[in-house]
Amino acid sequence: MSKDDTWFLKGVAILFLLYHHLPFDSDWGFVPKSGARVCVWIFVFISAYGFTLQMKDKYEKKPVRFIIKRVLLLYSQMWFFYLFNLTVNIIWDHTLIDYFRSSVFNLPIDMLGMYSLFGKPEIASYWYVNFLIVVIVLFPLLYYLAKWTSWFSIPIVILVTQLIPYKMEFIHGGQLNYYLLVVMAGILFAQKGVFEKLERFKHKKDFIVTLCCLVLLSVLMVVRYILLPYTTEKWYLSIGPVSTVMALIIILFVYLYRTDGKISKLVQKLGTHSGNIFFIHWFFYNYLLHVLNIKIPVIGFAGCFAYCLSISILVEFIKKKTGYKEKVRKGLKVLLRE
Repeated sequence: MSKDDTWFLKGVAILFLLYHHLPFDSDWGFVPKSGARVCVWIFVFISAYGFTLQMKDKYEKKPVRFIIKRVLLLYSQMWFFYLFNLTVNIIWDHTLIDYFRSSVFNLPIDMLGMYSLFGKPEIASYWYVNFLIVVIVLFPLLYYLAKWTSWFSIPIVILVTQLIPYKMEFIHGGQLNYYLLVVMAGILFAQKGVFEKLERFKHKKDFIVTLCCLVLLSVLMVVRYILLPYTTEKWYLSIGPVSTVMALIIILFVYLYRTDGKISKLVQKLGTHSGNIFFIHWFFYNYLLHVLNIKIPVIGFAGCFAYCLSISILVEFIKKKTGYKEKVRKGLKVLLRE
């Protein structure tokens, strides 16, 4: 899978995310908005796929270095927006000052995005950051499991997660179990060269295949919605596998049918801003939407999209002018002695 494919998928996923979080349930319908949460599974697959290629190329015998590098890279992007998020939250809710004063650990726990692990409330970070840190720490183990047991690693993960009584929960994100199947899929697709084997089928447009994919996605979206009340029990019969299949259909469809036209280029460009948009979008939906008194869903979505993209472009401009990314890379090389 090429870089262009992954950027395009990230662009699609971030549009899903903005739609999923749009606070107009009655007007837009909860079923399609629930289905749009597949964006998380798409992002997780892309991360697992990329992590696997990095492990194979450089860190297979240096898993600790891989963990340190990936966690610090995540923080280097998150902290660029964290202070803004924290400042806005404190201005909006002055009682947060008392919360941070109540314990010297509250602020660093929130800054590190680990509040779910310590049973703390979500303040200025995100559940996905906490989740991704856990995935990165566990990733070498999952990587070796997939390498040693091949496709059998999937039933092994299902069995182990069902036998372990503790189910790791993330605020707003549910259980870690929901996403482990797509993590394993990303690892196995990279290790087994699945996309390379599908190369000969690329761009062979088939109306029947397209129609079947759309029908299947629609059915799975409805099934996922129906299963939502049962997500705390029997996760393997709930949204985890359903959302994994939905994500894989979208990923394979994009890989096989994506072209290099103007629309594709625009979505790819949007994908390069997906990380920033993820950290920015909450402010518009939680605050600006109410301040501006926007009550029309389409305007709310368009406004959030324009706001997030504008801020992201500005942030990337500042990073480029200050050499922020290069300084982070050099610092990691010195730290990891690479």
